Amino acid sequence: MGMEYKDMQKLLDTFKTTQKNHEAFIRKFLLEIGMRTLAQTKALTPVDTGNLRNRWELSQVMRRGDELWIVIFNPVLYASHVEDGHMQHRRFLPLKYLEQSVKSRRIARYARKQYGKDVKGIMLKEKWVPGKHMARISITKVQQEIPVRYKKALKQFMSGLGDVT
Repeated sequence: MGMEYKDMQKLLDTFKTTQKNHEAFIRKFLLEIGMRTLAQTKALTPVDTGNLRNRWELSQVMRRGDELWIVIFNPVLYASHVEDGHMQHRRFLPLKYLEQSVKSRRIARYARKQYGKDVKGIMLKEKWVPGKHMARISITKVQQEIPVRYKKALKQFMSGLGDVT
């Protein structure tokens, strides 16, 4: 089996091009995966004012040694409480605020019946408020898609290099 010089040179050029463009391909792929994760995380984020949902961000692709990585984050102070859950501490809740919704009015009526007409409010018990895990769920879901998406993206990348088969 023989190989002509021009074929060998073509193969060598293809390897050089692949090496040169591989990191750009990986960075682009990581950014796409990050954007999918960001979109899914935003979709799963509960909305009260919209602030928490709108503040999700994605870092640039960063390099540390041989590793490339990307970070999804939310700078809102209470984001980790919604993501991971938190302890609700005892606090006083005036009944005048409870009378603003139908469901809460029942609680106000119960408090007045239980503690008398002059009661000004109720003390909430300490309780654990479970997290919504919107980022964790999104990351897990996207991680499961990565092998198939990577195989497809790599095939497309390699086809752009020319005939390497």
